[in-house]
Amino acid sequence: MPWKASLLLGAGTFVVGAVAPLYDSYVPPLLERHLGSSALVGAAMGIDNVLALLLVPFVGALSDATRTALGRRMPYVLAALPFAGIGLAAIPAAERHGLLALLAAMIVADVALAVWRAPFSALLAELVPSPHRSKTEGILGVAMCLGAMLILGSARSLSARDPDLPFLLAAGLALAVWGMHAAWLREPADGGADWGPAAEAGAFRAVGRVFTAGRGLAGRFFAACLLFQMAFQSFSSWFTLHGAERFHTTVADVSLGFIAVAVATLVGSLPAGWLGARLGRRRMSLMGMAGMGLACVALHAAPTLPFAVGLCALFGFSWAFPVANLMPMALELDGAARAGSIAGAFLLVQSVGGIVGPASVGVWFDAVGSKRALFLLMALFLAGGFLLLASLRNGFGETPAPSPAPVS
Repeated sequence: MPWKASLLLGAGTFVVGAVAPLYDSYVPPLLERHLGSSALVGAAMGIDNVLALLLVPFVGALSDATRTALGRRMPYVLAALPFAGIGLAAIPAAERHGLLALLAAMIVADVALAVWRAPFSALLAELVPSPHRSKTEGILGVAMCLGAMLILGSARSLSARDPDLPFLLAAGLALAVWGMHAAWLREPADGGADWGPAAEAGAFRAVGRVFTAGRGLAGRFFAACLLFQMAFQSFSSWFTLHGAERFHTTVADVSLGFIAVAVATLVGSLPAGWLGARLGRRRMSLMGMAGMGLACVALHAAPTLPFAVGLCALFGFSWAFPVANLMPMALELDGAARAGSIAGAFLLVQSVGGIVGPASVGVWFDAVGSKRALFLLMALFLAGGFLLLASLRNGFGETPAPSPAPVS
């Protein structure tokens, strides 16, 4: 088990876990001071999703075709993190200089994170042998939850002192992790040995070929990942409004469900990775999707908010199992030389799920005039993902069996 590499990669996801809730919680109020329309605020907040769709798969494939003294992925990782920190630190100060300055700071941070994501994810294939990748993903999940808890636990008190402090904290974390990666994170010396075919294919064509890999099974696998993401992103986008309407309470009270999901994910991440490595990634992913689906059915019938919060813990614990195992499954579609394209395709599917899932659920809510069916719709998404993943052949996405030793 490569502990050093796993912990250094965990520092990266710690930053992601800290930045995402800070950005989603504290940037909209800044935008509202300059934009009178909620639709315009939502459009501005969607800049990161648009940039992710455009940049993440392209940069991931481009990293496959990169060859430097630092390796394929590290130039992008080391170049992007400082700009992410600078953009985050500048957001509150930029807001005081007007809307255009605020949008410019947001775009700097969003572009930097979009450039960083796929090469960083591809490092899992470069630094961690296949049998240990699910375990490392479990560590990354724990780190991400800890980062979110740190920001959510400290941002309110810091903001009360000075509105700039939460952003400065996130920027400081990004720069500290950049220093750790610059000092200690190294790609293998032979990391660029098999780079040629990726350079010849072209970035967009390389990402497209990922969806037809695995003897034609990759498309089915990514469709399952899309439905899984649609379910979870629908929960993230609609749960508080659904709960406030259904249980006749405040959004703040319903947000206890998010805390339950975060704590349960923290608890489940390490077991999810270790069991995936021992019992099979596909099997553990199926078990997690089944647990999420059962939790959704029970949440639809939950009589009270406290009962629903308890079921959210089951939902979060189950969610940890696919999260720890789906990316390692994807990386088995090809070797480390194509890891950037694979990570870009996987993250592209994740971004599309974050757009399509909440939007399709919102269309249903508008059609029926009620948010009551949220968890039934999520259960349908999960059932489709479960069936697609279950239809893949045994051994898909698992660690390859070692070749037999030659007989002399």
